[in-house]
Amino acid sequence: MLKTPDFIFATCRAGSEALLKREVASRHGSWLTPAFMRPQLITWKSRTPLRHDFVLDAAFATITGFSAGMARTAAEVAEKAPVQPCAVHVFPRVVEEDGVPACEWQRMDEAHAAIMTQLKLDPASPWVLDVILGADAEPWFLGLHRRDSGSHPHPGGLPRLNLDAEAPSRAWLKMEQSLAWLGLDAPGKLEKKTALELGSAPGGASWALLNRGMKVIGVDTAAMDTRVLEHPHFQHLRLPAGDLPRSALPTEIDLLASDMNLHPGLVLRYLERLTALTQPRWLILTLKMNDAEVESQIPTLLQQLRRFAPGEVFARQLHANRREITVISH
Repeated sequence: MLKTPDFIFATCRAGSEALLKREVASRHGSWLTPAFMRPQLITWKSRTPLRHDFVLDAAFATITGFSAGMARTAAEVAEKAPVQPCAVHVFPRVVEEDGVPACEWQRMDEAHAAIMTQLKLDPASPWVLDVILGADAEPWFLGLHRRDSGSHPHPGGLPRLNLDAEAPSRAWLKMEQSLAWLGLDAPGKLEKKTALELGSAPGGASWALLNRGMKVIGVDTAAMDTRVLEHPHFQHLRLPAGDLPRSALPTEIDLLASDMNLHPGLVLRYLERLTALTQPRWLILTLKMNDAEVESQIPTLLQQLRRFAPGEVFARQLHANRREITVISH
């Protein structure tokens, strides 16, 4: 039985620590007080005990949950685990925006293997045990998050991807990380399905979708990468998203994606119209957080999106994001 927790933790993208602290302070005020802090990891102490179903709900966080102490060995992890978890996620605290080196994943895998010799899993448990590794001399940070429809299936929200040097742009990595969060990264999962992408130039995200067997309609006034343009399953509509005629769209699409460098309020206006016209099954969008005023509007923006999204709406800042957040709906 999980004891009543009073500390919570969140990991975040490098450089977003101040944004995350500001967001949490705006939503929770003095009820949550920052406590232990390291680069890309922050904890808060609550003034009152936390309910087991409490969710930090911070868009600038990557993984959030309850703090569970520190450990230095696999045996200590098993001893200090607050509950019997359904899974153990071991991941690095410090993550570069373009991915984690293979040697660092090897270190995570070795720690995971050692922990699994000491800890028994319960497939029926709703809890995932997070083990976050810093530098070699640092103790391991332990956390606990609930497995639900919005939780990331990969440890640390990190599919084992690095930016492809052949990709037309960094949008390739953002799209691949988003697909992993949605659980759409399995081979063949998107084969022969259709995507509509707003803000597609120069083509990184379209390239990711095409390589997964999708038909892609890219909407952007800017030029596309030649390799994307020449792909037999790509169609480029070189016009603003607001001018997109109904006659240019299929009756239904599977995925509606957007990475437009516009104010999020305008992006949502376009998305609402296109969602009504095409009835997508999934949404993937990045919302640009270019100033503090827009950051403060995140709860309102997400509430607007929930009015027309195809399913539940979740927001977080993935490691490939910069001054933006990723939002999915499924």
